[in-house]
Amino acid sequence: MAHQFSSGVFCYNKPAWHRLGVVVDGTLSAREAFRVANADFHVAGRSVFDADMQPIPGYQAITRMDNGRTLSVMTETYTPIQNESLIRIAEALHEDINMDAVCVLSDGKKVTFTARIRGAEGDVVPGDPVQQYLIGCTSHDGSIPFQLLFSPIRVVCQNTLSAALGLASTQRHRDNSIRIRHTKNADSLIQRLPELVDVRRRQFIGGLDELRHMAVTPCSMAQFRQYISNVFADQLQGTVNDVRGDKSTKRPKELEDLPAWSSVLQKFEGAGIGSDLTASRGTAWSAYQAVTEYISHESGRAKDPMNAARKRLESIYWGTSLGRIAEAHECALRISM
Repeated sequence: MAHQFSSGVFCYNKPAWHRLGVVVDGTLSAREAFRVANADFHVAGRSVFDADMQPIPGYQAITRMDNGRTLSVMTETYTPIQNESLIRIAEALHEDINMDAVCVLSDGKKVTFTARIRGAEGDVVPGDPVQQYLIGCTSHDGSIPFQLLFSPIRVVCQNTLSAALGLASTQRHRDNSIRIRHTKNADSLIQRLPELVDVRRRQFIGGLDELRHMAVTPCSMAQFRQYISNVFADQLQGTVNDVRGDKSTKRPKELEDLPAWSSVLQKFEGAGIGSDLTASRGTAWSAYQAVTEYISHESGRAKDPMNAARKRLESIYWGTSLGRIAEAHECALRISM
């Protein structure tokens, strides 16, 4: 299955979309969360043998010690980073985070936790909350390094882990992740990670102030038209024929020719999600939200609604929509300057 979920626990009575794993009220300590999720297992390197049962030099089988399952075959230079390191990181940060989810993926090839960062949540306007998560993850098959990243995405499966990693790898969010390779000096580097969380938390709080500033900055209709022109500038290049196939009716493209225009205009004027929150209506924040709602809920073409949703998700995290949302954010900030 695409979610590759094997076991896990989800806190605050908030199950994952796949409805698997254990769901609990409130939160748990890091060690208890890993125990309930069956994610507190250890791995070790074991000899690899050929068909004649002779050891193959230079290689090791990374084996899950609780059930004997081989997770990968790696070179002898590969040093496993135990799930215990994730637990200790979370324990070291217990005054700064609350555990939200722990997941074991692909039978233990990947393990990840998601924690809510205290002091890194709040309303842009009353009733419009944003939340920042700390995500810790590692692999026992070499597919990803041990890393901590700061993300708005709650990791509950392989798809959401890929989305969080993809977002963290973009230019705008590249400084929001800390990666450590599976080498002999990994443990000494891991011990230094807790001191970095407070820096990132302060950065998020600053970002929240930035969004709140958008929400109190008026955006007139003329400014909104210019805003959409800037965000979709690539789609406004070239010409269009007023009469299909008749080149004599050719003219430069206008806002009304954009596939997104009618929808984003309606959302900006009050038809969007959260439009009942009058505090931000007619602001740079509502202009930004009109674009992000269109991109995440309506953009793209596909006959099958599920296929259309899948394409939107892929575009948001890895495709053209990722850059467009970033541009929408920057353009909204320019309105509020």
